[in-house]
Amino acid sequence: MAEQCEMIIGYLVPHRCDHPALGKCATCGRGYCEEHLSRTTEGLACLACQQGLDQPVALPIAAGTFSQADLDAFNRASMWDDDDRTDMFSDLS
Repeated sequence: MAEQCEMIIGYLVPHRCDHPALGKCATCGRGYCEEHLSRTTEGLACLACQQGLDQPVALPIAAGTFSQADLDAFNRASMWDDDDRTDMFSDLS
């Protein structure tokens, strides 16, 4: 078994989880920590296999938790306008 959890985490800088691996996924055989592994009727399963993903990536989990209000806020913030005073994000470089 891997000594370190094999789940890829991080939004801006993807990296492997820092926690030690405590068990193996019954489906993919990779080692995961208790945060990224759960008990199912088929045995232990990682979050990636539970979501039907080929790669051990945790990013889709967060995207699934966004509410419609969150998505609306993201869309409003990303709209470009000729008037810089109304832009929520700007290039400061």
